[in-house]
Amino acid sequence: MQRRLAAILAADVVGYSRLMGVDEAGTLKRLKALLAELIGPAIETHKGRVVKLMGDGILAEFPSVVEAVNCSVEIQKAVAIREPELADGQRMQLRIGINLGDIIIENSDIYGDGVNIAARLESLASPGGICISSLVHESLGSRVEAVFSDAGRHEVKNIAKPIQVFRWPAEECGEASRKELVPREVLRAQTIAVSTFGNLSEDSDLGFFCEGVGQDIVTAIGTIGQLTVVAEKARKSSNHFVLSGQARRGGKRIRVSARLVNSDTGVQVWAERFDRDADDLFQAQDDIARKIVIAVHSTLGAGSYTNRWQWGTDNFEAWQTMARGFREFQIFSPDSMQNAAAEFEVALGIDPDYLAPLMAGAYCYGHLAWIAEGAEKEALIVRADAAARRAIEIAPGDVRPYAALRAIEFARGRPNLGVEAAETALGMTPSDSYCRATLAFALTSANRPEDALAQMAKAARDIPNPPGWLAQSRIHCLFMLGRPAEALMTARETMARLPDLYSAPILTAGLSAELGKEGEATALRLAVLEKDPSFSANTFVDWQGLSDPTYQGCLAQALAKAGFPA
Repeated sequence: MQRRLAAILAADVVGYSRLMGVDEAGTLKRLKALLAELIGPAIETHKGRVVKLMGDGILAEFPSVVEAVNCSVEIQKAVAIREPELADGQRMQLRIGINLGDIIIENSDIYGDGVNIAARLESLASPGGICISSLVHESLGSRVEAVFSDAGRHEVKNIAKPIQVFRWPAEECGEASRKELVPREVLRAQTIAVSTFGNLSEDSDLGFFCEGVGQDIVTAIGTIGQLTVVAEKARKSSNHFVLSGQARRGGKRIRVSARLVNSDTGVQVWAERFDRDADDLFQAQDDIARKIVIAVHSTLGAGSYTNRWQWGTDNFEAWQTMARGFREFQIFSPDSMQNAAAEFEVALGIDPDYLAPLMAGAYCYGHLAWIAEGAEKEALIVRADAAARRAIEIAPGDVRPYAALRAIEFARGRPNLGVEAAETALGMTPSDSYCRATLAFALTSANRPEDALAQMAKAARDIPNPPGWLAQSRIHCLFMLGRPAEALMTARETMARLPDLYSAPILTAGLSAELGKEGEATALRLAVLEKDPSFSANTFVDWQGLSDPTYQGCLAQALAKAGFPA
């Protein structure tokens, strides 16, 4: 008899008896597919072991609580978007419980209180949710992205003492009013509440000014789309910030002070003071509101992929136009890339000294050259190269132009030089995870999936929510390496996390068809073609920027299996 410490995962299918009563053969087939295509590979990927299957239940062990939790979250996210062709009540859902404890191993089975507690935690989980013990929660520290909330102490069957439970998704815990105040989609975003600015002077005009500043800030944030404004009463929601301020008049001058506070910690993360002439309050109101929006956005997005492409101007119109273009850019489709390039040109026209749109425009034109031909292709390459070289000349220490050079070299059919451009940027800033991610993107395009995945693993420590192009690269790498089940799981998770990403439903459909999941592939294909009736699989393959003809053929074949027109 052997003993050891392990993270124990217990899971079962919600409403399994009901599903069996409706369609016994079909439910059993779906459960086997779920185990073989999703749960089994996920457990193996995270270094776990399936101990046994018990009807609709699963018992697994892991050497690490981090691996057990990451695996569970990955499984739940993938299951949530599985079987899109079925109504909510017909889809399979899981409950998962995780405990850390001493286990007894006998003939490959495991026993002990640690196992029993995991099973009790599973019964406390919501459909699609996860419950973990306090020991697991303490052991995790800050090593996982998932956020768990305290669900209190629970007395459970055959366990002498109440157990402290933590639950994911975190928003399911706490006060019941939480869901009413802030919808689920807002809880996933960076949210900010704007308080009415206080009037410290006995001046009614300044009172109107204070109201106007607050309203202008709310309106401006709403037009950007990268921050979410919620009602001030919702300030207790997670990952939330409160912007407040005061104004006073002194002679012919007004002074406005503003500050941004993390409402969970009470820590002030930004503060600024603005002095303006009081002769034109409307102009002062407009100017101060815009300056505050830029500063707040930069503070909350510090170090983010979005902010690194938008900083560099005090001109609100130029910055706002750049932000609109970047929102298009992140869709990462040929049409959105053209729209983004057009917005970047406008932003550059408003502020010719604003380097961000110059660099981003070069990136867009380099990518658009991937699907162009003849004179149009050459013109795009020349335009992109000229913009990138100009940016390097103006700001030789800036790494952003090298992302455009990578795209340009791939358009020229020189993938190795594209990798060199990405390596140059990483050499300039070795600790920059986004430069490392760009190198991973380049290595994927150069048909070096093992090297690309290694770079992604290093970058992931600082990029918990990878941008769409990086997630897309990971999907390709897994498929290149003959791991379609993992690629499909990643594609599904990406589609759920980034619903606007152009490639996500297309790659998910192709991988589903490759693995024989015709229903899922068909539903996704119909949704893609409804949105884009002129969709061409060949153009999509070209748009991926892949240099290996063999893999291009595999991808095209998978899309054909899904029913996409060539």
